[in-house]
Amino acid sequence: MIDFSRAQLTHFIIHFVGNKGLGEELTLSEKPVEFKDDFVKETVLRYFLSPFKTDIYHQFKGKLDVSLASVGNASEDLFTSRKDFVEQSKQIATHLYNQSMHPKIKGGEFFVCYFRDAMVDGELCDAIGYFKTENKETFLKVYQHVDEFDVDCDNGININKLDKGCLVFDTDKKKGYKLSIIDTNNRVAECALYWEEDFLNAVIKPNAYYHTKNFIDASRGFCEEILTEANNVKKEDQRMMLNKSTSYFKEKDAFNIKDFEKEVLVQPEVIEAFKDYRSDFNKRMDLTAIDEFEVSPTAVKKNQKYMRSVIKLDKNFHLYIHGRHDMVENGYDEEKGMKFYKLFYVNEE
Repeated sequence: MIDFSRAQLTHFIIHFVGNKGLGEELTLSEKPVEFKDDFVKETVLRYFLSPFKTDIYHQFKGKLDVSLASVGNASEDLFTSRKDFVEQSKQIATHLYNQSMHPKIKGGEFFVCYFRDAMVDGELCDAIGYFKTENKETFLKVYQHVDEFDVDCDNGININKLDKGCLVFDTDKKKGYKLSIIDTNNRVAECALYWEEDFLNAVIKPNAYYHTKNFIDASRGFCEEILTEANNVKKEDQRMMLNKSTSYFKEKDAFNIKDFEKEVLVQPEVIEAFKDYRSDFNKRMDLTAIDEFEVSPTAVKKNQKYMRSVIKLDKNFHLYIHGRHDMVENGYDEEKGMKFYKLFYVNEE
């Protein structure tokens, strides 16, 4: 959990980072921002901090060089001293500018902030914020002149939508610090990871979310790649396995591989097939097999859409099966020359 209710913003500066590949400018500020009043300051902080509510954490991959062309190195220096805050923020902005080469990356304001007394998962520590705006919206301004009104348009930032952000917490230093990342403008495949990978050089931190997501991915892959009709497995059996896997993670607070095998896989031949698949999956994804871990509700929710037991029949019907696959039968009607499903139930709601 992230809590900034008692945090103090001690340093704040704004630069403009354009698209280097398109020849846009990099404009660097020479001094920090001083807020005109508390309302503006509180509005800015709400814009920056309110989106960070998830338990998905990242970490820097490591020190790849000794220069400040690394956000991880720069963050460590800032945690050590804020004496050269302006110059360090410039070098971080320059590093972001050098990563902004794809033609679809939008230029925008780049903010660097330093916070005292932030709280992350119950630990009090300092934090650094890196934020970037990429989209502006048109809004109306209405003016009153005694008994008359006038209206005008202007462009500005929607404070309810942070485009890109990263909070670096001064904890877990030896493991690459603890990071929380926001990126709402990552739909273009070619530049989707430029903020997370090219600029921040970050990877997901091994925690409950990380382990839950990886195992759900392995379970889904097993159902979609191994439990197929090509391997003499009926579609309804594949969907039943997906449904049982989903139910297991939704109902459990902690994962145990032996329980999963007993409650979900059941059959010895399926258990062995899954072991082989999971071993291959972990090798392909460079993962270490973890057989016991805390289940992350966030990971379950984010992956639930991929694990729903849904039967799509032509373009006419969708059947959502949440359990009791023994109450579902399918067959083939010779007279009509069509397949059918038969459902058994007690009450209609």
